[in-house]
Amino acid sequence: MGPARPNVLLVVVDDMGFSDIEPFGGEIKTPNLSRLASRGLVLTNFHAAPTCSPARAMLMSGMDNHIAGLGNMAETVADNQMGLPGYEGHLRRQIPTIAERLSQNGYRTVMAGKWHLGMKRELSPKARGFDHALSFSFGGGSHFGDLIGPDLHRPRMLYRKNGVLNPTIPKDFYSTVGFTSELIEGLEQTADTGKPFFAYLALTAPHWPLQLPEEHIDDFAGRYDKGYDVVRSERLKRQRELGFFDETAAFAPRPPGVPAWDDLDEEGKQRSARVMEIYAGMIGLMDLELGRLLRYLDTQGLAENTTVIFISDNGPDGWDTEHAPPAVRDHAEKFDNSLENMGKPGSFTLFDRGWAWVSGTPFRGYKGSTFEGGIRVPAILSSAGIAAPGRMSKQLVTIADLAPTIMDLAGIPGDENGFTGKSIAPLLHDVSALVRSDEDHMGVEIWGRRSITRGKWKAVRLPPPLGQDQWMLFDLDNDPGEQTDLATERPDVLAMLESAWEQYAEVNNVVLPEGPFRILPAEPLPTE
Repeated sequence: MGPARPNVLLVVVDDMGFSDIEPFGGEIKTPNLSRLASRGLVLTNFHAAPTCSPARAMLMSGMDNHIAGLGNMAETVADNQMGLPGYEGHLRRQIPTIAERLSQNGYRTVMAGKWHLGMKRELSPKARGFDHALSFSFGGGSHFGDLIGPDLHRPRMLYRKNGVLNPTIPKDFYSTVGFTSELIEGLEQTADTGKPFFAYLALTAPHWPLQLPEEHIDDFAGRYDKGYDVVRSERLKRQRELGFFDETAAFAPRPPGVPAWDDLDEEGKQRSARVMEIYAGMIGLMDLELGRLLRYLDTQGLAENTTVIFISDNGPDGWDTEHAPPAVRDHAEKFDNSLENMGKPGSFTLFDRGWAWVSGTPFRGYKGSTFEGGIRVPAILSSAGIAAPGRMSKQLVTIADLAPTIMDLAGIPGDENGFTGKSIAPLLHDVSALVRSDEDHMGVEIWGRRSITRGKWKAVRLPPPLGQDQWMLFDLDNDPGEQTDLATERPDVLAMLESAWEQYAEVNNVVLPEGPFRILPAEPLPTE
């Protein structure tokens, strides 16, 4: 007999930036992630999608989001995209999920957390290959058991357990703790099958509303009184020491509209620092619960044969009270967001744009952007069989690569549907193994915001009012902060990337939206 096929634990956090955790230069104590990084492989050039559901569609399918059904988010699909293939607003039934592929090949499959790939029963995790699943269907909402939804159009959370709508959610529920416990329950209930497992922990932390249980609300009290300018500088220094970036590389300065910390009045500093304390506490609690899950695997004798993959689904969110769309902003303002109540039940605290800039150190842009700050996120792969653990890879890797990687690790060949992504399993044995050739490119699009990357070169194009709807060109090796537009200086490179974009758009049926970005009223909620 050959070696046992590996278990796979896939952990996804929501809206966490590149620099928040210790292995990526952050000051937020994350000892369990640091341990995984020391035993695994740190990916410093890993790209997700600009927003949640497109990223999760790519993750679950290994396909580009425009093929998988989330060419645009269901909440924001434009009039000219409605009804088109790839713009269904849910993960297409014709595209198999990781769970379906693994389930058909001798794996047990469990998940807990955010789904965001379809609200109906036939689109739920249970119908898409998971043996056991507790999921919620929206992009966000309260982390507590009060079931408060994310915006004016979705006032109440929509949960499913094993396909059944509106299961009982305990009053003392908190998402990170509850989802971790549910994942352990699923592993317990499927243990008697004797099959290897695929476990998907889709945490919604630290997505807004920023909330914490009472016992953790002050875990980071006072830690951020020095302000975002200082903390950003400290993170950048650590990233350089870790070898992520060269000393001469250009990084993004404080964005327009974000005042210097010293220019804030005392009340502004107190509120802003409190927002970051809660955000950091959510990440700290995430790491604590990850440790609980890893200890469970260890006590069950499962840890040694488990490959752990940890990522964030997109960059940090820049929707504070001044920049969030009305459906979110007006919803948040209905709650008690006083300094004393921030983060507690009955509050609905959004993030702070200055701290989101820190979260994305050293990049430009936020969630929803095709600049690096919106799409370049932390990623760690850890496995007992990894060669020379504690290494770093700067190769370009995408979220669509994880499905074929997991299939590769499980010894399951791809079927006729193929994958957009590429397996990065060879990196676990040889960090110099090439994932992509110099001819490969990576395209990204949401809301008409576009980028195309090939090697060190990246072109970005933004529609009005964000930009002038013309391509900008950046050298990411020397300018990871995307500060110097080389479009005029290097027309040859820009022409090459424009051609690559046209190829990407044609292959993936990209339809640029007509009209402005807006959050739509929810489709009729399922009542079955």
